Amino acid sequence: MKQKIVITANMRRAEPSAPSVTYQWHWKRIATVTLLGLFALVVFTYSLLGSVNAEQNDLPNVSNDVPILVSTKGADEDLPFVTPIIEQSDDVQVEPALITNNSMAEIEHAIDLQSANNDESELSETTALNIEADITTVSDETDSTVAQPKSFASTAHVASVALGAKIDTDKVSRAVLTRDVVGREPVNVLKADIRIGEFVDTIAFFSELKNLQGQKVTHVWRYENEIMASIELDVTSPRYRTYSKKHILSEQLGHWRVDVIDQQGHLLAQKEFRILAR
Repeated sequence: MKQKIVITANMRRAEPSAPSVTYQWHWKRIATVTLLGLFALVVFTYSLLGSVNAEQNDLPNVSNDVPILVSTKGADEDLPFVTPIIEQSDDVQVEPALITNNSMAEIEHAIDLQSANNDESELSETTALNIEADITTVSDETDSTVAQPKSFASTAHVASVALGAKIDTDKVSRAVLTRDVVGREPVNVLKADIRIGEFVDTIAFFSELKNLQGQKVTHVWRYENEIMASIELDVTSPRYRTYSKKHILSEQLGHWRVDVIDQQGHLLAQKEFRILAR
């Protein structure tokens, strides 16, 4: 008797299983990159703060050469712009600077550029001083050279520059009216007719003096021939840049004038302008 044997063979190759993908975090590399980033951030922050501190620390170094001007405030701080004139019998004097005002004034006086030598190219920046003065009236004891300034000295070389400004070229290099002073330079030069919309609250008068070290000069702001503000200061270097800012009210339209006067009462520079409505 024969027996049938059936043998079945599978000739197909077994399909390989798909390789599995695994991810492994390289924590050492991640930690290293993170630490480097934090270190760079700390270095950048430290360098930034260090440069700011260095600029601030430079200011006290020239404090001995700059007159200290102290803010003076009246008793009516709650009504700074209501009354145009308030009569007072006492002078407002600040040593070593003299501040005299007879209407609302807000002056920021910045003294830049103390020079270590006589070379015009060697100029160094000094401290900016801010002064706010309330409404006062110039009394009879006010220096007559401020109340009634003389004309230019007979020996002065007077020239007209910067849209109507007059200067004694022997003692003044520049005298311009501007919206603001940035980086020891005026940002623009305003014309003789200025509309309210051309500036924001204040107008600055920039002047650059020369060869007046050891003397005193005064910036006098006048509105309709009345003194609005004046400030007396010492000139301590051959090249001396200074500017004063005057707060202009919207109703103070009309004729304005800024005088720069020396200690003999002679004009060093003069700028006349008008404030017009929008």
